[in-house]
Amino acid sequence: MKNLFFASALLAVVLCPLASNAQDAKFPPVPSAPTVAHRGFSAVAPENTISSVKKAIEVGAQGCEFDVYTTTDGVLFLCHDGNLKRTTGYDCACKDVDFAKLSTLDFGSWKGEEFKGEKAATYDAALKTLKGTKTRPVIEVKANGFEDKIVEGVRKYDLVDTAIVIDFSKDRVKKIRELEPNLCCAWLCSFKVENETPQSMAQKIIDTLKECNTNVVDVEYHAVSPEFLKILDDAGITVMCWTVDDPQAIEKLVKMGVKSITTNRPDLVLKAQKEAASK
Repeated sequence: MKNLFFASALLAVVLCPLASNAQDAKFPPVPSAPTVAHRGFSAVAPENTISSVKKAIEVGAQGCEFDVYTTTDGVLFLCHDGNLKRTTGYDCACKDVDFAKLSTLDFGSWKGEEFKGEKAATYDAALKTLKGTKTRPVIEVKANGFEDKIVEGVRKYDLVDTAIVIDFSKDRVKKIRELEPNLCCAWLCSFKVENETPQSMAQKIIDTLKECNTNVVDVEYHAVSPEFLKILDDAGITVMCWTVDDPQAIEKLVKMGVKSITTNRPDLVLKAQKEAASK
């Protein structure tokens, strides 16, 4: 019995730093978003539009990811590429367009005749559409200089506790965490998996998240493995992953217990998660 007591005490000492990190009060709770619709439900509607946001809500996705830039006159709007040409036909960098010109562009015709005339979605309109639904905003920041407006938006619609901000820039993640400590932020990252091991990828993530002052990572799905997940879970880190549409890959990730899967096909991920829960 005495040996058992000392063994238990030793184990508690070893695990204490990990448990402390996982429950650190400086980190806000991570909003639950098992299925995140990528750029809205972009498989069926033009990406980063109000139509795609509404389709994400309708299908039942718990999260709706969208990308944010700002116009030259300070209006935040949804677009993925750094140039507007692919989705509007207008060859102009997002950073160089003003809102008057942006408002004349057609963001829907490239996807299909039924979406002809779809206007640019503002950040404000996207948040307003998601407010009061069961679908959380997952906000990808695409450039510097408007971090304060990202925070202002979620505060305006009382979404601080439910939104997730994601970003490849560790500096912007850190800045947004400083502006609003109660807002969940995830560092976006990808790895050339053939050059890494689960341990090396996990360690880089742990080190970077310390710099960002957050405990959530959003990683390209090829990097995910049971060993990778365990290392990060033991360190108190929540793992989201992007962007997967293949049914077999989706099933594999669901079985591994990935907390959040970003996809262009939220219908497939929702189905896989439902089937796994029923077994």
